[in-house]
Amino acid sequence: MENHMDETMLVDVIIVGGAVAGAALACAFAKYNLNVLVIDRRKDPGSMNRGDGLQPRTLEILEQWGVLQDFQNLPHVKSYGIELHHSFFRTLMKIDLKPLTSSKFNYIMNIPHREIEQGLLDWANKHDHIKIMRGTSVEHLTYNEHCNVNGIVMKSGNEHITCRAKIVIAADGGLSSIRKELNIPAERIVYNHELIVLHMPRPEWFKGDLRTQVHLHRDGAVVLIPLPDQQMRITVVVPLGKSAEWRKFTDEELLKNLIKRVPSLKNVDIKREGEHIYKMVRMHADTYSSKGAALIGDAAHLTHASSGQGMNMAIQDADVLSKLLARHLHNKIELDEALKLYEQVRKPINEDIISRSNFMSSVVFTPNKLAHTGKMFGMFTTRFIPGLRYKISSKIALGIAGANQQETIRLQLSSVIEHT
Repeated sequence: MENHMDETMLVDVIIVGGAVAGAALACAFAKYNLNVLVIDRRKDPGSMNRGDGLQPRTLEILEQWGVLQDFQNLPHVKSYGIELHHSFFRTLMKIDLKPLTSSKFNYIMNIPHREIEQGLLDWANKHDHIKIMRGTSVEHLTYNEHCNVNGIVMKSGNEHITCRAKIVIAADGGLSSIRKELNIPAERIVYNHELIVLHMPRPEWFKGDLRTQVHLHRDGAVVLIPLPDQQMRITVVVPLGKSAEWRKFTDEELLKNLIKRVPSLKNVDIKREGEHIYKMVRMHADTYSSKGAALIGDAAHLTHASSGQGMNMAIQDADVLSKLLARHLHNKIELDEALKLYEQVRKPINEDIISRSNFMSSVVFTPNKLAHTGKMFGMFTTRFIPGLRYKISSKIALGIAGANQQETIRLQLSSVIEHT
């Protein structure tokens, strides 16, 4: 028989979801000395890959929070951008972060995703005013007399526990149950392809100034992401519904199909541990808040993995939302104003990223073979127009780095942050 606790917990902030978005938000709140509860239905960090690269703007934020030093002590590699390759046209484009002067970080810090999630949780857990409850699920939200959210009823083991808070934040992923209970519309658009995620030792030729390598092929791209300990993560783009066939391949069959797309992989050993399928979906919630509760990370937006931005968007959301909610919780601004500003600042930035990632999705997978060849030839010919390739690659590099984002956000929030 299930137990029902009479005692009600009281905190300042409840964060539903303990993956990167929720863990990052807890880290962001740490300096404000607020009582924060993070609940996660999982007992351990997930094995599903949601990105390995902490991009320049994200590194700036982690440094400001005080988290970056801990991450620098983890095994990691510095990736200086992205290279686009084709078996016939060779190197199509090199997106180089090294020349960037808009940030003190001119690289992406690559750490296996699970280690990033655990690192954020470990850092947040150092603070006595932050409590993390694993293996705990939300039964439903609770509301005050004005029909605004004022807490949750959660289930931990056989106990139902009521917890009241001044603000509840949904960081519970793309299928967010909190977003659904709040009746926030969020159309999901499923792509015509999906990813198979594999691991291999990083070959001897994959060294030097490391960059993510995107090997474009008419059947779908293969992406090589450098990781610490001379490892790499491989994502293989396949038509929607075809990943199950790939999962049935023997090691020999799998390697044969990989070599077809990337001939230089012929002498690399396959590691099947951690292999999984990653469905490609894009989504942007109509609004980031309702009834006094807010959405963050995948609960608010999903983007194609081609730009590696999803995890970074979540951490950047956390930075803005924490600043605004801290002002509210210290009685500087009203909650409605804080949530309105959060959406006003972050939604256009996220929409731009989703749009750019959607464009890149058509580059990594073009079902029409003739159209694929046309795109590859078009990219190849940019080398013959003086300055064009550099202009395109520099613009993409600035987008990856989040260049000028900090100043833009500072100006948008200056009336609140500086004068309250």
